[in-house]
Amino acid sequence: MSPPDLSIIVLTWNTALITKKCVNTIIKNLKGVRYQIIVADNGSTDNTASIFSKRNDLTYFNTGSNFGFARGNNAALKYAHGQFLLFLNSDMELIDSSLTKMLAFLKKNLEIGAIGPSFLNPDLSPQGSVFPPQTISNAFREFWLNKPSYSKYVPQGNTPLPVWSISGGAILIRKKLFNKVGGWDQRYFFYFEDLELCRQIWANGFQVYFYPTCQVIHRHGSSGKSLAPSATQWHRLIPSSKLYHGVLYHTLLNLVIWSGQKWQKLVLGLKK
Repeated sequence: MSPPDLSIIVLTWNTALITKKCVNTIIKNLKGVRYQIIVADNGSTDNTASIFSKRNDLTYFNTGSNFGFARGNNAALKYAHGQFLLFLNSDMELIDSSLTKMLAFLKKNLEIGAIGPSFLNPDLSPQGSVFPPQTISNAFREFWLNKPSYSKYVPQGNTPLPVWSISGGAILIRKKLFNKVGGWDQRYFFYFEDLELCRQIWANGFQVYFYPTCQVIHRHGSSGKSLAPSATQWHRLIPSSKLYHGVLYHTLLNLVIWSGQKWQKLVLGLKK
């Protein structure tokens, strides 16, 4: 049997039913591509193992503990035989076969290292999946001048285009390049891994692309909501932000964001 073109890695942690739906949408919609599905169980304590361990249409393995996003995904590499890797969050759903066109586009354009689809909310409204550069100047423009330039956004138009960074929730990458940059950076437990990976892709002379006509549903937050209450999820960004930016830049960046948010509240209060 010839090796697959594509290895699809679905990392899961206590999201058995959501993961099952994700996998079933892959099987339903991905036709005409030699692919394998790898369900990487990050030490789930729900019924994930009983649902997937006996399926013969995928590879299932359990890490034995919650290793976080980067390490959990990296652990799946020993099972991945494809030339291309698709890292897909368990809370994603394919809605059609457009992923095949995105894969073909990546194969054709050798200057592209990684590419990502357009995200949709469950009601099929657009969801931001592209990051602009996470700089102090961009933060100032967004949080002080009300000019969106820092938060995730949806690029306009239907033409594939290079972007600074795409969300790791669904990222298609050449396996050789992924290995060259060292995989997901395991210093990050959760958050900022995608920004770091895209930074390394650009640093190695390849481009990161957004492919708008491939659309996937993202039930945002389902994969990580068990880690902390939603009101305090932002606290979990801090260690990764310090690692990604460095402590000094992180501090200055968050000062700009915090003071800008305070300023906007003051302005709104004066207008009432």
